[in-house]
Amino acid sequence: MRSQFSKTSRVWRHGRVQAGCGIVLALALQACTVVQRRPDVVIGTGRPGGVYFPLGDSVCRVFNLDLPRRGLRCAANLSRGPVANIESLRDRRIDIGIVQSDVLADAIRGEGPFVSRGPDTALRVLFTGQTEAFTIVARRELGIRRATELRGKRINLGSPGSGERVSMERIMAALGFTPTDFAAARELPLAEQHDALCANELDAIVYTVRHPNGLVDDVVRSCRGVLVDVSGPPIDRLLSGHPEYGRFVIPGNTYSSNPQDVMTLGVWTAIITTTRLPDTLAYEITKAVFENIEDFRRLHPDFATLLPRDMVPSARDVPVHTGAARYYRERGWLP
Repeated sequence: MRSQFSKTSRVWRHGRVQAGCGIVLALALQACTVVQRRPDVVIGTGRPGGVYFPLGDSVCRVFNLDLPRRGLRCAANLSRGPVANIESLRDRRIDIGIVQSDVLADAIRGEGPFVSRGPDTALRVLFTGQTEAFTIVARRELGIRRATELRGKRINLGSPGSGERVSMERIMAALGFTPTDFAAARELPLAEQHDALCANELDAIVYTVRHPNGLVDDVVRSCRGVLVDVSGPPIDRLLSGHPEYGRFVIPGNTYSSNPQDVMTLGVWTAIITTTRLPDTLAYEITKAVFENIEDFRRLHPDFATLLPRDMVPSARDVPVHTGAARYYRERGWLP
């Protein structure tokens, strides 16, 4: 009897432990489910070190100010860049993406990195952000002053999927360059290209940024970099056929290596979504940014000079989301 009781007791205790473990596991899984619940609005931004993540995070911050009323939470995610953001919008992994104008134009037309997918008619713009300059920095001792002088040099094209890469490939093609015209053509992200130039592993690197910019200033001062002019008849032809680019002048003495103005191209930043985003949500996001514009501009130096009227998108190339357009009409900014 004693041994039978002991056996029964052990079975009962074992069952109780199993039940307890099951309860603990269930509670843990439930807690994980709560913690990992997808935010109501996900914004795809860019790689670490760039300005797209601060931009997306700033949009979420002003939207989340009214969390008790809306009951909706916004979060910004790092991404591989504008091309990845377009793909993630198409695949519904994000709700909003930050891109530059030339990448957006390619997606709309089904060109460049999107040629296999074809034109995307579902993309919509909420508002626009800062204008950024395509910027080539070369080693000063090489005497490179114009982009046409890069032949035979070791260059960085930019990491795959980045805005730098899209612009660099188009500009090099406009200048008549092919990959075989360079001693080396690397695919490094921002931080790694900086180190490679400083280590004399590259002759020229590329940024798409507002100026003055801390990364560019550092490479100019620490690694004897100089900004390279991107202009001339081939660039004029590129501009005439691609309205997503505009002329841009980096004023002289912005950096110590360049006392004179530097001519280049500019792209504008777009905060985009698709027709799947509900009108009410698009309206609320747009309203949150514009009605908290002073707080928004204080969140990052690149946003300090943004003016509301300049952030209203033109529907000439890409349709404005109907929810955002409703807000602009209420403000008298769209007919």
